[in-house]
Amino acid sequence: MSGWYRLRQFWQNVTARPLTAVAQSEVSAQLTPAEMTLFQQFSNSDQWHSYRVMKTLQAANHIHPDLLTAALLHDVGKTCAPLSVWERSWVVLGQVIWPKKTAVWGQDAPLGWKRPFVVKAQHPAWGADMAAAAGSSELAIGLIRRHQDHLPETAVSETDHLLRQLQWADNQN
Repeated sequence: MSGWYRLRQFWQNVTARPLTAVAQSEVSAQLTPAEMTLFQQFSNSDQWHSYRVMKTLQAANHIHPDLLTAALLHDVGKTCAPLSVWERSWVVLGQVIWPKKTAVWGQDAPLGWKRPFVVKAQHPAWGADMAAAAGSSELAIGLIRRHQDHLPETAVSETDHLLRQLQWADNQN
C-alpha cells in the first residue's frame, strides 16, 4: 500500500464525523437490530470505513447479503480494545519494519506496548465471536473471522471467493 493511501486513511481517521442520515439508513437496512448495536460501538471513522467497504462491494455488483454484513462488521472486534490513531500508526510502521516480530507480538495478551499488535492480530476472532453472539449468519461470522487470512491465488470455495471480495474492498478503503 502506498504512503498516500496511509496518509488518506490517517486524515479520514482524525476528521471523521458521524454517518449521514442516508448512510445510517443504508447500514440499518443491511443489519439486524443486534448487529446494528455492534456497528454503533464503532468510532465515527470506523463506521465510515466499514460503510465505504460495503459501498465498494456494491459498486462492483457484489451484493451477497452475508458479504455486505461482514463488510460492515469485519473490524468490530477492534471495539474490544480501541486503538488511538497513534497506536494504529505504530502497528502499520511495526509491520513494515518488523513483520515477523509483529506476528509474534500479536499472540500475547492485549497489554502494554504490544497491545496494538494484539488487537491487529486478534480482532478478527473477537469480532466473529461478537457477531455470533448477535445472531449473525455462519457465513458472515466466517468472513469476519477470516478477513485477514492469506488465501491461495485461486479461490476454491464460495466462501473463499466472498472472502477475496471482502479483502479487496477492505484494501480499497
